[in-house]
Amino acid sequence: MVMPASDNNLPKIWALFTPTEKRKAVWMLVLALCMAVAETVGVISIMPLLSVLARPGIIQENPWLHAIYTRLEFADPSRFITALGLASVALVVTSSAFKTVTQHLLNRFVHLLRHSISCRLVERYLAQPYEFFILRNTAELSKTILAEVDMVMANLIQPFSQVIVQGIVVLAMLALVFAYNPLTALIIIAVVGSLYGLIYLLVRRRLRRIGTEMVEANRQRYQTCNEALQGIRDIKITHSESAYQQHYQQASRTQARHMAASETLSQTPLYLVEATGYTGLILIALALLLKSGDVAHVLPALGLYGFAAYRMLPAAQIMYRGFARLKFASATLDSLHRDMSLPQSPVVPGSQPAIVPQKEIRLSGIRYAYPSTPHKPVLDGFDLVIPVNTSLGIQGPSGTGKSTVMDILLGLLQPQAGTLSVDGQPIPPRNLPAWQAAIGYVPQHIYIADASVAENIAFGIPREQIDMQAVQRAARAAQIHDFVINELPQGYDTPLGDRGIRLSGGQRQRIGIARALYRDPPVLFMDEATSALDGATEAAVNEAIRALSGSKTIVVIAHREASLQACNEILVIGTQVEPCKA
Repeated sequence: MVMPASDNNLPKIWALFTPTEKRKAVWMLVLALCMAVAETVGVISIMPLLSVLARPGIIQENPWLHAIYTRLEFADPSRFITALGLASVALVVTSSAFKTVTQHLLNRFVHLLRHSISCRLVERYLAQPYEFFILRNTAELSKTILAEVDMVMANLIQPFSQVIVQGIVVLAMLALVFAYNPLTALIIIAVVGSLYGLIYLLVRRRLRRIGTEMVEANRQRYQTCNEALQGIRDIKITHSESAYQQHYQQASRTQARHMAASETLSQTPLYLVEATGYTGLILIALALLLKSGDVAHVLPALGLYGFAAYRMLPAAQIMYRGFARLKFASATLDSLHRDMSLPQSPVVPGSQPAIVPQKEIRLSGIRYAYPSTPHKPVLDGFDLVIPVNTSLGIQGPSGTGKSTVMDILLGLLQPQAGTLSVDGQPIPPRNLPAWQAAIGYVPQHIYIADASVAENIAFGIPREQIDMQAVQRAARAAQIHDFVINELPQGYDTPLGDRGIRLSGGQRQRIGIARALYRDPPVLFMDEATSALDGATEAAVNEAIRALSGSKTIVVIAHREASLQACNEILVIGTQVEPCKA
């Protein structure tokens, strides 16, 4: 039975392996060969037993059996038959035990490979530039990590490993039958191979199509679920529950139907081949009986063919299912292979000393256009100089490029022209970690992890390594220390809930400011950081900014003039830098 692999699936699967995993895969192949040998020995062991059972006189006629009978000094043929039976049972049990161990090692290899691929995929995503996440939906990325890796393992790598292992078993059984009777082996290959091959040719295009449609349905499931749960506030207000539920149901139903169709198409030949195998055994038995007229000759051959079929037909079915699932999951493999081929940054964060500005931060001749609108630059020929230890406010209408300026200063976006430099030193991509190590950043929308207050302020630092003195210092500067101590039941150990659901908008914002100040960075960037604060708290934060202005370089983006009162200078995008009116 020979069926082609789906398109270029084999090179794509092999490309997912690390060098160590490729070496382990070779060892798995060696184990599969050993298992096939054990299976063959188990099948062969049944022939002497059946021969002697049919006609005990064959002990004297067969030189191998006679030599064993004489050397082991058997006095009674019945004892010899018992010994042959026990030996055959021992060989079959040993073969099954070895097969069990091999299958466990193979399953362990496959599931550790799933762990490895998903971890490397997360690492690959996190190494991508910020623009990558502007273009890709985060729900789609989550789906690839959490669902498509599992789908590739369940429908590609695991079936493919079974194709190889069971293929070796089938070849071993065919070789055994061929050695016994070449014509019968050729007939088996022709009949079984034609059945499976014809069915595969009939269903492979449908498998490819429903596999592609299932990938899209799964994407819609994840996206709908992500949007519904993250936008639950708006959904409740607008009573949009039924729309999201219907959208999810449609995608989920499509996926379920295609999964069912895949299972049915992969199991289709089983019953047909079982019936064909049983019919073939009866025909072989009748043909042998007519040819020899002696049941003593028929029984061993029939035992060999029957036991070989018992081992071979399930293996052939597993192979067919493997090829069918390979075709079904081809679209998923294409997506995973594409993302695993993404370039990976060679820079290791923290491997370089922080670039601390001593004189100035400068943007020179900046031109930037977003990938979706490459011919409409947001900034073109933009220049900016920020003296060290001063505070700059940036103001302007929406869409004029304020946040783009901030993202370029942060190193999140790389301009198509112009340079970001610190004290005359350009900041290319390889130096970004060193520059970002000197930055504290407060975004407009603060991400709050489902963790304690201290863990959210010392974001990304293991719990046991958190400096509580630095946490409290940052919290005081952000005007949230008193709230944590007096209002929260467990103080800095109080869990904040998913996305900070237990905090007000202003409290979340102050947690973000404290997070930016935890490492006491020399440069502080604030993008609408006070937009969610009440007037009194905003005034307190402005006072804190004014106090830090002489010791830190601060850039603040805001719509309200009140948010910029603590700045030394204000830049209105499209005009010149002018003194602050405060």
